[in-house]
Amino acid sequence: MLRLFTWLVACALAAVVALAALLFQAVDTTPLVPPPAELSAASFKRVKGILRANDPRYLPPGASREVRIAGPELQALLDFAARHGLPGRAAIQLREGGAELRYTWPLPAGLAPGQHLNASAALASGGRIDVLQLGRVALPGALVTFALDAGLRISAFAPEFAQLKRSVSRVRLAPDALRLTYTWQPALLASARALALTPAEQQGLTAAHERLADVMNRVGEGRRQAELADVLGPILLEAGEEAGPDGRTAAYRHALLVIAAQLSGKNIALLVPTIQRQPRPLILTLQGRHDLAQHFAISAALAAWAGEPLANTVGLDKEVDDARGGSGFSFADLAADRAGTRFGELAVRQPARLAAALAGGLGSEAIMPATDGLPEPMQTDEFRRRFGRVGSAAYQQVADDIEQRIAALALFSPAP
Repeated sequence: MLRLFTWLVACALAAVVALAALLFQAVDTTPLVPPPAELSAASFKRVKGILRANDPRYLPPGASREVRIAGPELQALLDFAARHGLPGRAAIQLREGGAELRYTWPLPAGLAPGQHLNASAALASGGRIDVLQLGRVALPGALVTFALDAGLRISAFAPEFAQLKRSVSRVRLAPDALRLTYTWQPALLASARALALTPAEQQGLTAAHERLADVMNRVGEGRRQAELADVLGPILLEAGEEAGPDGRTAAYRHALLVIAAQLSGKNIALLVPTIQRQPRPLILTLQGRHDLAQHFAISAALAAWAGEPLANTVGLDKEVDDARGGSGFSFADLAADRAGTRFGELAVRQPARLAAALAGGLGSEAIMPATDGLPEPMQTDEFRRRFGRVGSAAYQQVADDIEQRIAALALFSPAP
């Protein structure tokens, strides 16, 4: 028995040493994949287009579908993931007979400052890993695939991994696009929910939605319309007080998401199916306008959950779409987007400051600047005649004016 124990310890130590040596060979000061650029309106449109074109919720169980994702769209998805949850960053290059997938993970400063773990994989046309290059070490694809399968089978994602393997029937990589054939099963949506939200987040959203219903029922008694601040302030104040200093950030994020879902007409039960209660019908406005309330609340939630660049891109993308035949490009709407983005950032980066403001009362004039004189609405022809393009000198002058108006509000002014 002692000899067996000694042998096991020796094997374990040898494995640790081998792994350490392997990782040492994979670490470099130069990242294989540079940081992605700011998410552009074009990239966001690609991501949104993929999700829209391949929404399988209305497919009958057992139906098959092929998803085609072109190279730029695939890279846009990887960049989006790198900004919102994926550890590290990845890049893919489609080619004849397969693809090359590159990955970089910046090591924590406390572990190895300025160092990066680099890896690249040569993928066959069917998605199989032919070879994995960890820095200067090449590993056979069969060994890597075996290790990944074994690791995933014992991980917390084992059920989702097994469901995905049963659903995907074909993967084909070509120079122009990735083509993936899958069989739709409703369980895939449940798996996506489980991956998107932790149990704690689902509980937090349920509590936030209950609070939203209570406040809207109270505020909306005897009237059909109310200012967003009359609902937003009490919800956030109560959520922050109940959560306490350590839990304010999460409580604010949950509250902003359920408010945004309410204003956008989206059913939050799609994310948390246990939510059933609905608040009384109440039109929420900002400066007397429902559209400004929508822009503010949705941008606040996006900034709180996904960061400012995404919130800004979504707002700009919406206005550009409106100029092409919708309600028209509106700088007033962009002002609401920017104010909402700043509000969402404040909620997660400086929750104590927001809590103090909420305790003193937060009216509409405190969260949104006046929109007097901001051009709106403009269809594409008029927008081009007056401003040329997004980012032109004339456009930037109005954008700077919006920023100055927001910065003049005490809530968003630099902290003393």
